[in-house]
Amino acid sequence: MKGLVVCPQPRAADVGAGVLLSGGNAFDAAIATAFAQMIIDPFMCGVGGMGTFQYYVAETSENGMIDFHATAGSLVTPDMWTADMMGRTEISGYTLFDDFRSELGYTSILTPGTVAGFAEAHSRLGSKPWAELLAPAIALARDGFAMTPYVREFWTRKMMEGLPDGRTRVSRTDASKRIFLHPEDRFYEVGEVFRNPDYGDSLEIIANGGTEEFYRGAFGQRIAEDLSGNGSYVTAGDLANYTPTCHAPVKGSYRGYGVSSNPPPGSGVTLIAMLQILEHFDLAAAGHGSAKHIDLVARAMAAAHRDRNQYLADPNFADVPVEMLTSKARAAEWAEKIRAGEFLGDGKEAPPSCTTHLSVYDDVGNAVSCTHTLGTGSGVVTPGMGFVYNNSMKLFDPVPGLANSMAPGKARTTGMVPTMLFRDDGTPFIIVGAPGGSVIISAVLQTILNIVDFGMSPVEAVTVPRIHCEGRGVHAEARVEGSVVRALRAMGHRVDQSAISFDPVMSRGHVIVVDDNGNWSGGADPRGGGGVAYAR
Repeated sequence: MKGLVVCPQPRAADVGAGVLLSGGNAFDAAIATAFAQMIIDPFMCGVGGMGTFQYYVAETSENGMIDFHATAGSLVTPDMWTADMMGRTEISGYTLFDDFRSELGYTSILTPGTVAGFAEAHSRLGSKPWAELLAPAIALARDGFAMTPYVREFWTRKMMEGLPDGRTRVSRTDASKRIFLHPEDRFYEVGEVFRNPDYGDSLEIIANGGTEEFYRGAFGQRIAEDLSGNGSYVTAGDLANYTPTCHAPVKGSYRGYGVSSNPPPGSGVTLIAMLQILEHFDLAAAGHGSAKHIDLVARAMAAAHRDRNQYLADPNFADVPVEMLTSKARAAEWAEKIRAGEFLGDGKEAPPSCTTHLSVYDDVGNAVSCTHTLGTGSGVVTPGMGFVYNNSMKLFDPVPGLANSMAPGKARTTGMVPTMLFRDDGTPFIIVGAPGGSVIISAVLQTILNIVDFGMSPVEAVTVPRIHCEGRGVHAEARVEGSVVRALRAMGHRVDQSAISFDPVMSRGHVIVVDDNGNWSGGADPRGGGGVAYAR
């Protein structure tokens, strides 16, 4: 066996598994899988997006992060939208404007980082030629693939009040509408063949020219001309000067395992805080799925989100107290408040967004946990290029002077948490991540708890009923028992129970576990149409 790829898209996992089978390492497989995901899930991720890539190199024991967050264009000013804001979505976090300026169109776009990020990963870690790793995605774009239920559901789902529906999104530009609507002026049905040859042509240019061509060459100039000619805040200089950030992960521990996750503006500090709060409680004794178990997890989530809302920001623009947030002392403070019966939420919630994830492990022990995204997609396609740009301006706060206020060159906060847990000898035990905005954090947390505290297999860990809480109340899937919901309400929790058993709002965890004997196994979340774990 050469390794294992776990991700939401079966055809993308096919690509990564094929790379492993042909002699590629985990990093090669991750890059190839990611570019295939961009074709198959074109509003979840793409070359117009951003992401965060955690890696472990078995030969050297190096554990690092490559962050390629999108950054605000140099034409942004902190107060430029303040007076025009119409309010926020009921689940707070998305600002509302009558023209959807932060959600759709050229004004919603941040400088994309995806191509630079994966190119950096390839330069540092890859063994196969860059063009060879992009070739499967190019073929998928040109030859086509069967439309998936998840993509179609994203386009047709009911949105929160104040947000545009899927048809409005894909029709924002004529180039987008031409690609993503069927020639009969309807959405593609599940199973119908969908092709995007323009995207294939763009990837071929990137395969041959790399980051230089995308950010500074003729291709990049075409991007810059389209953006500047249509009111974007991103300039040619922003593209030319973009670089990913390579640094160490943030570190913590849980029940004897080292925890490694992504630094701010990612949410690794929040995940670590939750784990270290819960380390003060015997979850196994409470029993999985019991009211006591859910009560403790919900309170820990709410506490850590309270710190997240107050402190998390781009560390290049704000002082983010990482050591305090991930300290055992801070966790003990929150644990004491939980023992006193306090519900620690501040009433704020961020709605889920659209993202994807991949986890990879190979036969020599290399590992990758990578989450990448478009936000929810701007609906902007430069004519002839085939890919959608991100819409991450909506994740900034238009009110100046706050931790997550917009500013030129600034990255917005994100719920992405590609994470690894390590044994005492420094080798990976759990490789995990998930897509879906702030609900990513709760999905990754519960997957870890299910494995470490409750001894579940990877498949069980991502499949059992799940909750989410970040400060307003407890969101529970339909499979959470009614008696447990009643007990939680008696404890003082506001509980919103979904009618859906495998609610896709809960995010989709994708995990690999390496046991004491070095054997690996994977679990792919069944929510949202289900993912796969392919070993080769």
